[in-house]
Parts: sequence; structure tokens; C-alpha cells
Amino acid sequence: MGTALHAISNTLIPKVEIITKKDIYLEQLQSLNLEHTLIPTYYSNGVIKKYVRSDGDWEYQLPKKYNHITNIFEVDHDNKEIINFDSPFVFQIGVYENCLDISTIYRYSYLYNRSNPKSLIEFRKNIYDIISVFGGTEIIYLADNACDKLSEYLECKVWDGVSYSDIKNDMISKGLTFISNYEGLKLNNLNYRNIKEIVFDDFEDLQE
Repeated sequence: MGTALHAISNTLIPKVEIITKKDIYLEQLQSLNLEHTLIPTYYSNGVIKKYVRSDGDWEYQLPKKYNHITNIFEVDHDNKEIINFDSPFVFQIGVYENCLDISTIYRYSYLYNRSNPKSLIEFRKNIYDIISVFGGTEIIYLADNACDKLSEYLECKVWDGVSYSDIKNDMISKGLTFISNYEGLKLNNLNYRNIKEIVFDDFEDLQE
């Protein structure tokens, strides 16, 4: 199992507002016109020979839980994740009252790979456009699957409803190094068992 790349953002939206504005958020996300992913459909000797473009657009779903009494799935109002926006693009969004969790189809090593710098520029622009829909201005990259401290922040804090500001302040109090220069990230230095830097982005270059 790989180590998936996540980005969390500094959103601060009351639960009632999130639910009330869910269709507005949906329309704004759909207006971004992101590029659809390509799905492999034909292999030959283990090599992908043909892709097909995914279809559809952003859609949302509320968290559900099974009611053993009524024998149906009902909206889970106690879930820390208030709503989830899924897509045929490279992103999926989990919305919390004090944090946004953007999961991607990429591995964490994507940030450290300089083989396609244009791809990273487009990736950052797309994330900036997404968080802007929800009022976010910055992100911290995290990862899942036992990726040193990064997965602990994701699985034990973000998914448990801890706010972005509390997570960031905790990182600062522990003296973790924040790095915003992607050029300084070297793939050969990446060790999932011992992440030494927190990759942070405030998209200053995109706001000029």
C-alpha cells in the first residue's frame, strides 16, 4: 500500500453554514473545470496501452451510519467530517468545521519529484482554487499509511476534528521545520520513517 498525499487548509466554517451552502460550494467547484483523470483500460504484458477519460463532475455526500433498528443508513450528524466532495479529478475533499482535507491520487513523493515541474505548478493552482472556494489561504501537506508524524496528524487529529490552527500550532511548538521551497525537496532524501520537514504553502506567488 502506498503513502497517499493529503493537503489540509485553514478553513473556519460553522457546521450549519457548511450544510446550508453545500450546493453553492458544489457549483463553485464544478466551475473550476479541472482536468479529468485518465483511467487505464488495456494492458499488454503488464504495460498500460490504452487510457479512457473519466467522466462526471463534482458531487457531494453526507456521512452515513447504519441504524440497526430501522435497518437503513442515516445521516451521521455526529461525524466530524461534515460533508465529502468527490470527483473524477485527482482530488477529493473532506470538509470539517475548522479544517479542509484534500486527498489526492498522488503519493507523498510527488512533492519531491522534480521530473515534471509544470505538473506541480498546475497542481498547486488547482489546490489554491479549491481552498479559495471554502475561504482557505494556505495548506500543510500530510500523508497517510504510517508516514512518520504526518499520518499521525492526519488520522489522529484532522479526522478527529482538530482544527487546522491547533495542528499548525502543535507543529510549531514541537519545533518542526516548515519548508515552502519545493526546489529544496530532494527525492533521494525522502524517508517516510523520519520526515524532517513540514511542507507548507501559502500560494504567495499565485496571489500577485
